[in-house]
Amino acid sequence: MESTLVPWLALLGMVLFVVLVLALAARDKRRQRKAWLVFATRRGWSFTQSKDFMEVQGLHQDRQLSLLTEVRGQNQGSYHVMVLRLDVSDVVPQELHLETEGLGDKFLKLFSVRDEELGDVALDSALNLKGLSPESHALLTTPQVGEQLLRAHRHYQRFSIVAGLLEAEHRGVPASTSALETHIAPALALADTLIQAARRAPVLKARSRQA
Repeated sequence: MESTLVPWLALLGMVLFVVLVLALAARDKRRQRKAWLVFATRRGWSFTQSKDFMEVQGLHQDRQLSLLTEVRGQNQGSYHVMVLRLDVSDVVPQELHLETEGLGDKFLKLFSVRDEELGDVALDSALNLKGLSPESHALLTTPQVGEQLLRAHRHYQRFSIVAGLLEAEHRGVPASTSALETHIAPALALADTLIQAARRAPVLKARSRQA
């Protein structure tokens, strides 16, 4: 009798385990959505959601900001990320293409296939640069900007400034307001520093007036 019960007990245990996993996943998702809603409300931003998607939209320093979830990878190797996008087109030259330097970029450098450089060892090691003009060189080598670029490089899985759009990607989806604040802080600090540096740069000021 006992031997006939064993398969059923094993099946029951498996079912209970699956139910528990699904219940915990649903609880975590509810926590995430509540945290994102509270976070958006506190800042006076809007919040939208669907089955597997959340987005917060608003203004930071009068510039359009979007904070959303996206999926990377496929099938069992897929995972969720939080992506922040902020318009900085009025302070960063449109031709600038700045990205986190990956292993592929470092490998190519071994064969003298190099990107453009700022002349700062730490920044050149961290970033892949294209379209570097005297204007953008002066902006990025400002000490305060350089410090925030390195901070963003350390914090995010990936970040970039392309065509005037700052984008920062964090692996995982924060489930508390404090975690959200923590993970957007480096990107916003970088944006704020870029804005302040641009205001102090005569070339950028002249360009802004012409626009």
